[in-house]
Amino acid sequence: MLKVAVIGAGSISGAHIDGYLRFGSRCEVVAVSDIYVEKAQEKINRYGLRAAAVKDYRELLDKDIDLVSVCTPPYTHAPITVDFLRAGKHVIVEKPMASSLQECDLMNEAARTSGKILSVVAQNRFKTPIMNLKSILEPV
Repeated sequence: MLKVAVIGAGSISGAHIDGYLRFGSRCEVVAVSDIYVEKAQEKINRYGLRAAAVKDYRELLDKDIDLVSVCTPPYTHAPITVDFLRAGKHVIVEKPMASSLQECDLMNEAARTSGKILSVVAQNRFKTPIMNLKSILEPV
């Protein structure tokens, strides 16, 4: 059973929690973190989770967690992701990956050195406009 933490309790976190709940036999959300801890608790209550509400995500770095969903504003993605990768956790991060190429490079390096998986949400890649663009850009 994978133990999951969701960092950031804004609107997109619900999509992540829904996804994890669909695989309830394989994973469990054990923590929700937000700088407004009452928002984290509200998500826990709304979804009926048996999870801890945490104000500072750093409290989770040394906990028994396998996977982290980073659902915070983009300018926070890099430090949070790097911290969790270095702590030995797999990370799924919302788009955009980070605010700069340099931050993306730091995140990728943390994934390489930790041996953990870093995945960036890209759910629109198979939608019609993107597929049309791909067909135009691909060599024939």
